Amino acid sequence: MRVHLNGRIVPDTEARVSVFDRGFLFGDGIFESMRARNGRVFRLDRHLTRLEQSASLIDLTLPGTDLLALAVRELLDAERLRDARIRLTVTRGPGRPGDYVDAPGPPTVVISAVPFAGIDQRLRERGVEVAIARRRAMPAEVLDSSIKTTSRLVSVLARREAHQRGAFESVWVDASGCITEGTASNLFLVSEGRLCTPAIADGSLPGITREAIIEQAREAGVPVVEERLPVGRLERAEEAFLTNTSWEVLPVVGVDGRPAGGGRPGPVTRDLQRRYADLVARECSGE
Repeated sequence: MRVHLNGRIVPDTEARVSVFDRGFLFGDGIFESMRARNGRVFRLDRHLTRLEQSASLIDLTLPGTDLLALAVRELLDAERLRDARIRLTVTRGPGRPGDYVDAPGPPTVVISAVPFAGIDQRLRERGVEVAIARRRAMPAEVLDSSIKTTSRLVSVLARREAHQRGAFESVWVDASGCITEGTASNLFLVSEGRLCTPAIADGSLPGITREAIIEQAREAGVPVVEERLPVGRLERAEEAFLTNTSWEVLPVVGVDGRPAGGGRPGPVTRDLQRRYADLVARECSGE
């Protein structure tokens, strides 16, 4: 396996990042996870735009997005990958221990790509259970949820908690008792014929898959509402599902050991699963 590190493709066994890199010391960095199909990255431009937005919010200077796009394609070609999961990570670069402010730089840029495996298809067919995380969501006043940060400890702890409770994913709730998002996913509910999801302003990451699902729902004539969702709405919803690059559209059928979304994947979820798969295939076909 090879990676693209600071402008060069090198074997992963030879890839070296400074022990003083601020991404390692402080989680001072950002990233994007992307999907390639037929050698093409699904909505690469949107991922790079979001990366730019994250960089702007933490005052990090990126290499040009044209250079990053070229590097992604170079790595896919070098590894001869057609279907792949790609991670693009940018940190503020080498710093000094204990120095929270300055980084001599330049930024560290790492791109990795592995064959796309997704998740077990049986989970998409029968659905998964989620747990409401005991820790509250990070308030926007502390860390803007629009920043896709490499600092993932809160997500790691919440996901470990979910697994210890027999669930697949943890869902965060804010101080007022409203759902924000999962540790690595956006959440949607179907209620009274409408597709409902937490608003970005209320602590939800602006997911690329989330954006695509909203587009597909509207094309299908399903009203989409971005609103505050008290946690009780999850159990009462007619349907529920999670979205992200790897899971795509993943039905939710239980929450904290109780049925949710009717206890089985519903028709809107099934339709959006098909529509999203068709969208990825179409946009990555090159036609």
